[in-house]
Amino acid sequence: MIPGLYSAASGMMSIEARQDVIANNIANAATTGFKRQNPIVIGFDEIFSRKLVSPTRFDLEDAPGGGLKPLQTYTDLSQGVTASNGNPQNVALNGPGYFSVTTPDGERFTRDGTFKVSAQGQLVTASGHLVSGEGGGPIDVSGGEFAITKTGDVTVNGLPVGRLEIIEFAEPRGLQRDGSNLYSASDDVLAASSPASETTLTVGAVELSNVKMPVEMAQMLLGLRAYSANQQVIDTMNQSMSRLIDQVGTSS
Repeated sequence: MIPGLYSAASGMMSIEARQDVIANNIANAATTGFKRQNPIVIGFDEIFSRKLVSPTRFDLEDAPGGGLKPLQTYTDLSQGVTASNGNPQNVALNGPGYFSVTTPDGERFTRDGTFKVSAQGQLVTASGHLVSGEGGGPIDVSGGEFAITKTGDVTVNGLPVGRLEIIEFAEPRGLQRDGSNLYSASDDVLAASSPASETTLTVGAVELSNVKMPVEMAQMLLGLRAYSANQQVIDTMNQSMSRLIDQVGTSS
């Protein structure tokens, strides 16, 4: 019975972690450039390189009765819907590229092309992070109305003042999430990056989150049912153990 209790308990903990990820996806359904996360639940690390889809049981030799555990969370990098809004200061990326921005923690990358002017007259994201121009460094857009062309050139009063730095990664899954729509890159991942060649821009639009609410809600409902089923298993085993203890005590 103890192995069975362990299996049910580990299943409940895995489902809780999975539900947290789904809840975060739902909370960011309206976040520009957000990429949904996919929790992978699996039995042991060795299986990971061979199978990523379905939950797998622990080897009974390595764990008391088997069970599940959330191994890692993966980002769904599929393209979100491009929504036109007519704002010439907004840009949507079509393809694998990322905007390079500077944050207090260093260089980061984002798909959020909602730009504005900072108090210092520099191009920044909606969160206030400096947008990098080609070659690095901020883009000065002071002195007039700025706009962005479909080639990524930034203009002020129709005159070019810089070009957006857009990066493509050979291993985009190596990017680490930092907040809702920022990513950091290790030295190895960054070394394999290059200026965008397969990414185009849509001016006057933004890329919406790739979260599909019906899918997330269905997954959350399935999780609730699975959690309830594991609870019932534990309750049943507790009752069985209580009866067994009573019987042993009576027979003695």
